[in-house]
Amino acid sequence: MQWTTLVATILGATIAMGSTVLVEVRKDRREASGEWRRNKRELYGAYLATLAQVRSELQLLVLNRSLPDSERIVVARQSFARCYELRYQLEVFAPSQVVEPALVYFRSVRRLRDATGEGLEDGTEECAHIFREVMNALANVRTAMRLDMGTDALATD
Repeated sequence: MQWTTLVATILGATIAMGSTVLVEVRKDRREASGEWRRNKRELYGAYLATLAQVRSELQLLVLNRSLPDSERIVVARQSFARCYELRYQLEVFAPSQVVEPALVYFRSVRRLRDATGEGLEDGTEECAHIFREVMNALANVRTAMRLDMGTDALATD
């Protein structure tokens, strides 16, 4: 009789301890997953915001014909320089299905920078082509980021 009580107590304690450990492990995983998701959301947002701001600054440079070509190149490069840090972070932390379209977007904005520095003129076919390329790349990277984050699935829940 004493053995069964002891075995039942040990078995109950083992089940309780196992349940507690299982609950804590699941809680830790859920918290880590949530933190990872927040970090990616911040990184993706910062990447898109920075490149959009640079794109706007370059567009203003294209429209500003009073700036000498030598200054235009410097201003375009200074504007674009802040994109590199976020690019490298994205390459390290994002999955490849996001990195590839993000790099295409990055390179298209860089081509816009180069063309702006070389005297790209508003209203030309070349200007329209470059901006179309940039906007298409932006749409593709935005779609990849939404898929990675599961944004559309979250909106329907």
